[in-house]
Amino acid sequence: MKHKTIHALFDYWNAKRLGRPAPMRSEIQPGEIRSILPHVFILERENEQSFRFRLAGTGLCGVYGMEFRNHNMLAMWQEDCLDSLRHALDEVIRNASISIVEYTASTTAQREATFEMILLPLAQDNGAITRILGAAVPVDDLPWIGDHLLARQWIDRLQILDPERMPKRERTPEPARRAPAQRQPLLPPHVSAQVSSLANRRAPLRSERSYLRLVKNVFSAGE
Repeated sequence: MKHKTIHALFDYWNAKRLGRPAPMRSEIQPGEIRSILPHVFILERENEQSFRFRLAGTGLCGVYGMEFRNHNMLAMWQEDCLDSLRHALDEVIRNASISIVEYTASTTAQREATFEMILLPLAQDNGAITRILGAAVPVDDLPWIGDHLLARQWIDRLQILDPERMPKRERTPEPARRAPAQRQPLLPPHVSAQVSSLANRRAPLRSERSYLRLVKNVFSAGE
């Protein structure tokens, strides 16, 4: 996990489940995740070929320039990605796994954006897992996103993880506050800026297969 939105949704889901395979749908309160809600969605499994959006945040809809409600998640991807994505969705539903997907979306004018997506299981009140809580967010803040239709997308990397085997993230402790020493003027804070950029990449030709790496039950320390 790289993006702060993905981290935040995982931490919220993990706290809600209280050691269970998954939290219940009724336990997810939009007001508690207000800061990331625009990028959050909920899928419902209808069958092996259909995972419908039941909810989708306004930010996600704005990025793609379309309304996602009742749209089939599997209809959005290049054909050679479908088997791997379908397998990941089934693992989330059947085994309460979580999945992290890094993917690229392209416009008709060949502009590309890199995204990160997380898929998390949600249970009904009877414990059956039929829905998926997720979020998808652009990795880079590109000025043209939302102004150009994203016409195709393909998976760059996909991980299926066991949440019980994932290392716990430690929060960075806040520094102790000390009163400023007398007779010593306070210095103005130093502010540094960091600018991220998107690597130049070309969309794969029809004769080429998209790069895809599937990792089962493995968690990298830097994720």
